[in-house]
Amino acid sequence: MAAVSARRTLLVPALVSLVHTAALAQTAAPPPTRGVVASGATAAWTLRLKGDIRWQQVTPAGVLLVSTDAALAGVDIDRGQVTWEKPELGGLPADSVRVIEGSLLVEAARPGLLVILDPVTGAVLFDSRRPGLTQIVTRRVLPQSGTLLVHGRRATGPAVVALYDLVTGEQRWVNEALFEQTEPKKKGLGGLMQGLVRAASEATALEVLQAGPDMIVVHTLMGLRALDARSGAVRWSATLPTARAGNPARHVRLYPSVNKSDRLYVGFDDRLMAYRLADGQALWAKPATIDGWVHGIVEHPNGIIILPESPPANQATGNVRIVNGVVQTGLNVARYEDGATIADKPLRMRGTVTDAMITGGSAVLAVDAESRTFVNVLDVATATLRLKKDVKIKGRLDYAELTPAGLLYISRPDAATNAEVNVIDLASGDPKFKDAIESGRPWGGNPDDYNAAGYSLHHVVEGTTLYVFASHDHRLYAVDRTAGTYRALGGEIKLQGGEDPTAMEIRPGGLVLIAPQNLVVVSREGQVKQQVYYPAPQLPGLLRALYRINAVRAGLYGAAASAYGDAFAQASRNATDSTGRRITGQMATAYTQGGAQLAGYSHQAAALATKRFKASLSVPEAVFMLTRAPEGNGNVLLQLDKDSGAPRSRVDLGKEREPVYAVDDVANMLFLQTASGTLVGYRL
Repeated sequence: MAAVSARRTLLVPALVSLVHTAALAQTAAPPPTRGVVASGATAAWTLRLKGDIRWQQVTPAGVLLVSTDAALAGVDIDRGQVTWEKPELGGLPADSVRVIEGSLLVEAARPGLLVILDPVTGAVLFDSRRPGLTQIVTRRVLPQSGTLLVHGRRATGPAVVALYDLVTGEQRWVNEALFEQTEPKKKGLGGLMQGLVRAASEATALEVLQAGPDMIVVHTLMGLRALDARSGAVRWSATLPTARAGNPARHVRLYPSVNKSDRLYVGFDDRLMAYRLADGQALWAKPATIDGWVHGIVEHPNGIIILPESPPANQATGNVRIVNGVVQTGLNVARYEDGATIADKPLRMRGTVTDAMITGGSAVLAVDAESRTFVNVLDVATATLRLKKDVKIKGRLDYAELTPAGLLYISRPDAATNAEVNVIDLASGDPKFKDAIESGRPWGGNPDDYNAAGYSLHHVVEGTTLYVFASHDHRLYAVDRTAGTYRALGGEIKLQGGEDPTAMEIRPGGLVLIAPQNLVVVSREGQVKQQVYYPAPQLPGLLRALYRINAVRAGLYGAAASAYGDAFAQASRNATDSTGRRITGQMATAYTQGGAQLAGYSHQAAALATKRFKASLSVPEAVFMLTRAPEGNGNVLLQLDKDSGAPRSRVDLGKEREPVYAVDDVANMLFLQTASGTLVGYRL
């Protein structure tokens, strides 16, 4: 997990679910559809393209990518016009074109070719054929300097690192000496080992940190290097002080400093070290150490919480304890001034500490051990645990807060156990609810299971009340966050078609439960006010395209994270859903202030992304459902009002088994192939 700032708060309503990739709404190439019409929706434009349409995707920047046999094209969704075409990228399968995580850029790949482009302008920022690279090892977008860093290998010669302008694609510099040995060349076995380390380093992805607009810090297996962002020259080098001198550091992570602008933090093996950005000098006399690998850090006002990770048993360093095959770990808190750890000895943990959720002077720890989750509460200033022993919970920690009644938490199901809601008494460590609120069956762990969200305990907060829907008994519960008590609201709320809700929202008229084919409006007293159900057509391809609508919205937050540089881009890539929600408010602030943080991108891309991100901050008023036409003639896509459950608009998709369509709920549009090579944009 990447460093997450001390601004992380514990109670933020659910906005989105972040994904570690920029997934997009799309379908596989079907036969052309004919005679498709829309009712209750307005055809905004009709576009005829060269060749049959194979697939389409909406990018986080708001451009529609359309693939035909003839070309890959970018379409302006407002005007319905092709803004650029790339004939050399025609006919690519959908999984060969993707958004680069944490960015607004798109990459397209085929054997022997990797192209990175701005989807708004169509400008090619990188073409692997130009520098003659046969293997791309690292690619990172660095918005603070408006650049794209690429590390790769040629057929012969040393590996290279090059920097490209995000607007023009111009190569700013190339460095062919980054992997040269800085220490004296050795003879014999020592020299052989130096050569092996260099070869391995050239083939290993770089750890990259943008340290202000003028400096890029990278780590190779040969050590830490600071590169001048304007020239690529090495400003300084540093060797990480491993337990055994000369051994390459493993599991290296670079962390930006949130509150002290003069430094960066480097986690490696079981150690954390601070380095001065100006000259690479170590700021601490020795590294702070823990038991286990450094999994991540959390910069709390009272110190740096170093989260440990269980390494493979044969790679553990320091004091190694193994229980039931799991390497036991130890957590500690380091002082900013000198790196000294507050606790004399690391605090014993059962395994990997996956998160530390800050609440005031404390942090709620989530510990993963033997595929089970334990929780505890850390007093950061004293580096002590408030519970005498870790408390095992069902599932994985999803939400937690310290209340007058104790530690209130909600878990999410995993492949082995269901989820629960409970309150832990901080004095005794015992759960307060003898019969915890539980979810239904555990999630099977299959990422392609589109009903996975139905196994979760959906929850929203309003004032002192936490509302939870439990799929175990299909009832709505109200938890008093102050008193630590709960009560059921109303009777069973049964969704038709054997479905469970995949989302829950709170609206002025009550709570809205949303499933792929059901929408239920429930009063705050638990009474069903409105319920609608539209049976799904038995067409998996149709449903896959529909269920990925939310990925378009989620992709916006991944792009927003990149505007903040590495701190937020890394958090976006590694975050759990709850972590992701904690940073969306800060990202929104940057975008609503004019998108200045996006200055590294083209003017068109920055303007469009800012506009689109602002629009995405509004929770959609409607939800899409795919169902059979009531007349029995094909399938229709309905847009349902969340407050009333009534259809707002309808688009007939015809009788094709897998029509080519994509839905963009941010722009409130549907893009549908109505005939061979013909695309229609509908405003819903």
